[in-house]
Amino acid sequence: MKIKSTANRLFQKSLEYYSKGNCKKFLNNHKGAIADFTKAIKYNPNFAEAYFRRANTKLILNDTVGAKSDYDKAIELNPEFAEALLNEEITRINDGDFQFSYKDFTKAGKPGLMNVFSVGKELYR
Repeated sequence: MKIKSTANRLFQKSLEYYSKGNCKKFLNNHKGAIADFTKAIKYNPNFAEAYFRRANTKLILNDTVGAKSDYDKAIELNPEFAEALLNEEITRINDGDFQFSYKDFTKAGKPGLMNVFSVGKELYR
């Protein structure tokens, strides 16, 4: 009988809830998706993609403060997470925060998100 490590079990649980969250989001059960992404994060606090997906779902429910917090955490965990950098910046611009916007758009473009510069150009016209 093979004994699984605690870390492996926690990782598997985090993936299970992450998958459930994605399914619920697809079915427009946004509150349920957020709950599942939160559980995924509970089991793996370093799961940058779960923070990112939860942030995207929070935006659908107009929780920009919560979304920005989750984008910040995803970027903290993975500084090269181009999609999180871009989405966080768009959220800040939509909230009227232009203070560091262009710098962050440039940073998002470096990891390889190709359309980030064209998006930034349109937003800064």
